[in-house]
Amino acid sequence: MSKEPTAEETVNSLLVEVRILESTYNELTSRQTLLERALLESRAALDSIKGLSGEPQAEVLTQIGGGAMLRSQPPSTDRVLVSIGANVVVEKPREEAVAMLEERSRDVEKTIVSIAGQRNEIAERLNSDRQVLNNLVAQSQQE
Repeated sequence: MSKEPTAEETVNSLLVEVRILESTYNELTSRQTLLERALLESRAALDSIKGLSGEPQAEVLTQIGGGAMLRSQPPSTDRVLVSIGANVVVEKPREEAVAMLEERSRDVEKTIVSIAGQRNEIAERLNSDRQVLNNLVAQSQQE
């Protein structure tokens, strides 16, 4: 014999599912925000490398933290130090470094799109579950 769940059991299971979906949605939002920051940083690095490799400049401002800057001679952009992860930095010719950073940016963009899609799916499921939950609660209050 199969026993159908009671209205209270259904409400409780929906509440648990809504909480899990909310938690997952918030985690994906945090990841997306982190990736968007990484993308901005990568694009800023690309802009800097490309900008410095143009016309020679008399001086550049180097941030040293706390809103303070130092005037300095522009660095050479013939070779660029690029972090490849796990605190490992490699020295690459400018063209290779730019290609590496552009590829990294494309990968991050793809990941952001993927996470946004997952967030949308979860948001739809969350809204659906909330609507069912509200209907069940309204039904139980009428009885």
